[in-house]
Amino acid sequence: MVKEQIEKRDYVIITGGTSGIGLAAAQCLQAIGYQSILLGRDKIRGLEAVKKVIGSTYLFCDVTDTLSIKKAINEASQLGNITGVVVAAGQYKEGLIENITDEDMEALFKVNTFGVIATIRESIPYLRHLGGSIVVVSSDAAVQGNIQGSLYGATKGAINAFVKSAALELAVDNIRVNSVCLGDIKTPLLEKQFEVYGGNEEETASIYPMMRIGKPEEAGEVIAFLISGKASFMTGSIVMVDGGLTSW
Repeated sequence: MVKEQIEKRDYVIITGGTSGIGLAAAQCLQAIGYQSILLGRDKIRGLEAVKKVIGSTYLFCDVTDTLSIKKAINEASQLGNITGVVVAAGQYKEGLIENITDEDMEALFKVNTFGVIATIRESIPYLRHLGGSIVVVSSDAAVQGNIQGSLYGATKGAINAFVKSAALELAVDNIRVNSVCLGDIKTPLLEKQFEVYGGNEEETASIYPMMRIGKPEEAGEVIAFLISGKASFMTGSIVMVDGGLTSW
């Protein structure tokens, strides 16, 4: 008797997938037929997130720990084929250059830069099987200077440069790599930013040509497009999703 072969499902891995931009991306991907594996450090938030995205799964992952990244991606591969990766985990920090400590540099680069590179590195063997798409969530700060944003901008600028080279290197494996540079988006991270550093939504909106900040789904839709086959001839692109902020 020949055993029936069970066809594996295709999944998109999303770091930082339990809230904010990552969760919005998962919801937009679900709307066009993709299933997501949401990676994050908070199990309670992860279990709440999967209720909001049909067909999604939560797995623990700490992007500051390369062994945790490796373990999570390996576990994800046991669930199905990995055909896409969205790297959305990140942190924000402001401060004058003269006040930046070694600890500040290490902590922010560990999440925003090293965690991104490690996630992509560990994903490559699984993406090679069928080809796929990687989307990195970057920032307007990567391409435009901000007062008290030098360290944060450096972490995101490094990732944009990495994306350009990774796209060339991985094209032979039919793996596309693109970056989305976001302006201010109404997420829990932005709310925390206001709490810590001051400001509010109305004040922030006033510096944008469109006179508003972005909605999570507006970022999510662009990410979903870049993951999908509709963007099949796009790689190495740095896509601005910033309401015109960097065009001033």
